[in-house]
Amino acid sequence: MGTPQYFQISIRISLLILNGVIIFNSYINGYIINTIGFTLLLIFQFILFVSYLNKIFSDIERFVDCLLYDDYSSTVSKEKRKNSIYNKTALLSEKYRKLSLQKTSEQLIYNNIIESLNTGILILRKDKNNTIEVFQLNTAFSDFLRMPKFYKWNILKSKLGKLVTYILDWKEYRHTVVLIINEEKETFFLKTSVTETNEYEYLIISLETIQQLINKKEKEAWYKLMNVMSHEIINTITPISSLAENLGHLLQETPPDEDTIDELSQGLEIINRRSKHLTSFVDTYRKLAELPLPQKEKFNLTELVKNTLQLFSQEFILKKIQVEFLITSEFIIYADKKQIEQVIVNLLSNCLYAFENIALPKISISIFADDKRTHLSITDNGIGISSEIKDTIFVPYFTTRKNGSGIGLTLSKSIMESHNGIIQFSSNLGITSFTLTFVN
Repeated sequence: MGTPQYFQISIRISLLILNGVIIFNSYINGYIINTIGFTLLLIFQFILFVSYLNKIFSDIERFVDCLLYDDYSSTVSKEKRKNSIYNKTALLSEKYRKLSLQKTSEQLIYNNIIESLNTGILILRKDKNNTIEVFQLNTAFSDFLRMPKFYKWNILKSKLGKLVTYILDWKEYRHTVVLIINEEKETFFLKTSVTETNEYEYLIISLETIQQLINKKEKEAWYKLMNVMSHEIINTITPISSLAENLGHLLQETPPDEDTIDELSQGLEIINRRSKHLTSFVDTYRKLAELPLPQKEKFNLTELVKNTLQLFSQEFILKKIQVEFLITSEFIIYADKKQIEQVIVNLLSNCLYAFENIALPKISISIFADDKRTHLSITDNGIGISSEIKDTIFVPYFTTRKNGSGIGLTLSKSIMESHNGIIQFSSNLGITSFTLTFVN
């Protein structure tokens, strides 16, 4: 307590003691009326003393309660702040009020960041009694699942469908999940992580649509494409520039001797060869960039596959490749027949390349359909696709062949995208499968 409180308490205690001594002497000397009077005065002084202490402790308790319940509305008058205990209490309250405002501001910024994400975010927390609460839920998450924002776990749980299985496991996942939303199947990439504090365990769930992942991959692919193109162009132009400068010096020699003419001829041949290479490179890029719009028509995909296989029949026999295509049913799709044929040709060509040093090469082709999509799958048991290049096989000009152009799969992907379709692949344990998906 401050000096004024100590002074007042000391005075009050001294008066109580003095009054007690007077009462004792009055009683000993037989002054009954004085004894009664001073006794009443002593009681009155005691009540005032208790009231004074109660007021001090009551003010302190009120400020402590305010801090306990994050209520910073109470203020201390300038008069009271002259008292050190009230002043320190006011400073403590002001300190926690600023901390609370800072925490609120940080929480607001954090919420805005979460809300601005295109990725769906759901954060749950669980206490020591395994009671789960919704800590954070952004708009993207509720939009993906086409539901309002439910902040009661018991209500939200009933709307999450298959996701609840992963949530109740309460561990880290990285999975592609198929959810049924309004009786339609939607595919998402699910990622979860767990964080633990003193009081709670937090489960952070993020959802991304497959299209978002594709966009990310495409952006990465364009960066890689720019690197490939700049590298190829620089490698072609640099020697041409150097040769041109050297030939210019040779031409200044008069008269040119036979060795100079030979050197000029060789230099011009190199320039011509490198120019043709650059022209071929640009031509393949133009073929990729100027892909015509699909001229769609209805046709039988089964028949198209059979006709395309006939183009490779001699190579299949020559290389002793077993081809399995047992589909007889008609699968009608609405697409550009020539472009889809080109995609199938590209995939079969890749199969032939993959059979190098394979003892019993085999290609299996299947067609199947669901309510809204038709799928064509081409599978081989070739050398497969290593994990190191899985992220780059659709990048333009990337190839593992000695004489490959590196645009076959890129062109196939562009054709499928122009049809609002999908091309996917998997490669494990020597089995590689490419699947084309068409929207009916």
